[in-house]
Amino acid sequence: MNDPDFPVARKLLSEVWDSLGGEKEAVDRVRFEGHGALRSPFAVTDLAAASFGAAGLAVSELLTTVGVDAPQVRADRVLATGWFDLPVGPSQPLDPAKRHKVVHTWMCEFQTADDRWLRMQATFPTLRSRIAQALGTKEDPEAFEAEIRKHPAEKIEQHLVDAGAAVAVSRTVGAWRRHPQGRAVALEPLVAIESAGESGNPWKPTPGRPLAGIRVLDLTRVISGPMGTRFLAACGAEVLRLDRPGSDESSGIFGRGSDIMLGKRWAFLDLSTAAGREQFLKLLSETDVLVHGYRPGGLDGLVAPELRASVRPGLVEVALNAYGWTGPWKDRRGFDTLVQYSSGLADATTAWALADPENRTPINSLGRLVSADRPRHLPVEALDFATGYLIAAAAVRGLTRRITTGEGSVSRLSLARTAEMLIRVGRGGDEPEIRLPLDGTFGERVFASGNGPVKRLPFPLSIEGTPLFWERPFEAAGSSTPTWSTAG
Repeated sequence: MNDPDFPVARKLLSEVWDSLGGEKEAVDRVRFEGHGALRSPFAVTDLAAASFGAAGLAVSELLTTVGVDAPQVRADRVLATGWFDLPVGPSQPLDPAKRHKVVHTWMCEFQTADDRWLRMQATFPTLRSRIAQALGTKEDPEAFEAEIRKHPAEKIEQHLVDAGAAVAVSRTVGAWRRHPQGRAVALEPLVAIESAGESGNPWKPTPGRPLAGIRVLDLTRVISGPMGTRFLAACGAEVLRLDRPGSDESSGIFGRGSDIMLGKRWAFLDLSTAAGREQFLKLLSETDVLVHGYRPGGLDGLVAPELRASVRPGLVEVALNAYGWTGPWKDRRGFDTLVQYSSGLADATTAWALADPENRTPINSLGRLVSADRPRHLPVEALDFATGYLIAAAAVRGLTRRITTGEGSVSRLSLARTAEMLIRVGRGGDEPEIRLPLDGTFGERVFASGNGPVKRLPFPLSIEGTPLFWERPFEAAGSSTPTWSTAG
């Protein structure tokens, strides 16, 4: 199948599918549609479509293991872009006052002594506390700004990173590619896959609800990992997310419930206690897919890989981190916009915007106007969202591999490697501008949300014969018990 109008989306899909280990010809089952693109020097809209397409293609391939003719897959580029939007993503509050109104004091950037920019992600109390202690100031943006202005960029960046903070200095694409971490990430596969023990699990997919009977244990945070597990829930999997009691995220705005949690259950479990660890191992013994966002070795310190493999032979494991799995920064904390700063995406976006300031309005990833003299980011948090759907694709491909080879697997992805792919692919052609939030395409059905009643965009992906939907609404942190609700 050929999409002459969308060569970049198809190129990205082919790269993703190849890294996932899929058969090259399978990508012909995916059809892209929907003209338009976000204004950006990078192919953000094509990345959105390709990531959805990869997840759909993985489901299509899975269904062939039970003799189903490979379903055709369609990905709408415009709707995919809308589903990458923050803060509301696919949902639009009925109250106009609640649309695109997320403002967070602690997602900001400050100038350093050498007139560079340092991006800070301190939305969680723990991260703010670490920065304040490292700077010797109170938890106040103005105090942070004054202290950071006294120090050279890379020196203060390293000082804060050593203190456990999440920060990044803005670098050019060229500087990143010369940096030891940039070089390390460029050499990593987009999805690194290794086999992990044999499985005797007889599970097979069900046409129409392909992941029915699959149990997914979700140990991820914020955006990327939860996007992946949300997709698995839309395919029929039971998804159980676990958080430590009192964790930053469960105590914040997301903890009250949001679209990120659609289709999932959310429980508390403290793995640092003997009782918590015992319950975790019991859950793991009945888990099909484990998705986690710990830095390298983080989960291993709680539950060693050998123990995970022995407790659940044939486990499909998918792991995510920010800065890649090799190199000097592999243990560094990171978020989407921080990786944009480090990799040069933000710097290149700034230069592109300033080249035509009358037409390239300074809007950040939350849809808010920002000062034109400050660094820009991509118009959406594309690294988070795209990597999330690649996580879903990796999980489904892992299940296919388990059926066809009898083996479990471990797949590793990172925001930085997704950024590298986006930088390499270049720009798409000139298309009509997509403006966010999308308007006029919302369905008539009204849903409850943590932001009041909402309407929701149609799903941007269709898989022939397989409706995608959630059997559960979102729930708040701690609403469920740390047990499986379905029979094993």
